[in-house]
Amino acid sequence: MAPPTSTPTAAPNANTPLEGVRVIDCTQMLSGPFATQLLADMGAEVIKIERPTRGDITRSVGPEIGDSGITAYFASLNRGKQSIELNMASEEGAAALESLAESADVLIENYRPGTMDKWGLGYEDLREVNENLVYCSISGFLEGPYREMPAFDMVVQALGGSMSITGQADGPPARPGIPIGDICAGMYAVIGITTALYNDEGQYIDVPMFEGLVSWLTERAGRTFVTEEPYPRQGTVHPSLAPYRTFETADGWFAVAIGSDDTWTGFCEAIDRPDLADDDRFTVNNDRVANRDALTTELEPIFANRTNDEWFDLFRDQGLPGAPVQNTVDVFEDEHLKESGTLDDLTIDGVDLPFPICPIEFSGSTTRSGHEPPQLGEHTESVLSSVLSADALAAVRSGSEN
Repeated sequence: MAPPTSTPTAAPNANTPLEGVRVIDCTQMLSGPFATQLLADMGAEVIKIERPTRGDITRSVGPEIGDSGITAYFASLNRGKQSIELNMASEEGAAALESLAESADVLIENYRPGTMDKWGLGYEDLREVNENLVYCSISGFLEGPYREMPAFDMVVQALGGSMSITGQADGPPARPGIPIGDICAGMYAVIGITTALYNDEGQYIDVPMFEGLVSWLTERAGRTFVTEEPYPRQGTVHPSLAPYRTFETADGWFAVAIGSDDTWTGFCEAIDRPDLADDDRFTVNNDRVANRDALTTELEPIFANRTNDEWFDLFRDQGLPGAPVQNTVDVFEDEHLKESGTLDDLTIDGVDLPFPICPIEFSGSTTRSGHEPPQLGEHTESVLSSVLSADALAAVRSGSEN
């Protein structure tokens, strides 16, 4: 890894994995900010470049946190970063970014392909001032017919196959509740960046949302290749395992994941129905899949008689794979999550925001927490004054006000 080029924002002696790495973050919305949030959690100094007066688009996507001027969307992806206002399309702004790039280890951007080149800030331009710069672009698509298409999470989910296999069997395709196209690209960006830093050489990295999401099909793709049929849309039901689905309980829904015949036998004992294990229709997995409807008819009234907590206690006691379906309020009250140490102790304007930080545990270092998201342009003066002359800084400031 290249030697540190700046003073990191982490606390002294924090011993974070990416301590001393400076990242220039020219991203907005979700895919890029998610990547740079992970890098910040691991100790990198992240300098977020934002459009003057408007900033990242998510600064205006509510709800706002109290009267803080910060939205929940923005806060979830930009904690612990520094914000500077810079019009990169202007001559003064481009020159300022070039000066910042001289002191950086990484630059990441997620504009439409060719935008940074148009501003004179592409990889070939900036390697002239910093040959060791790792330059990462998150795009919708690699080179091909779709390269110039605008890419949003919905678009790549539709094209990438994931939407077609999400939803109930008798219903329309559904968009997964998590923006997996954006998050997939953000995670691949972090993999690419940290790999390049490990190799100690400057290079260009192009991370696509579409191709990245297609790579996540894994077993779904394998089944398709073998059967020559589209992977089925079956809600929570697994096409090759049974019982592997959710069941309605007395107060919610409970997910059951029986993945082997031995586990099936133990499950039948635990629910006081050992006769089901001896039933010829359900003895082995292939039989249970073939007789899925009959199996569901047997199990639905059983699950309806107990609460989620009762079922969860039973499954944990018996070592069976299953869990209640928790909503996004429940999960942040989960006893295990609270004790795991992965929640950030953050309060903004009286609102508790226990956002999860990077959940990777290192034996010899730690990740960071407790950092607030920045106000727009909060660090413009402090950051740019370290790389620009007083006249150049004044020119940037004037350009931002116009």
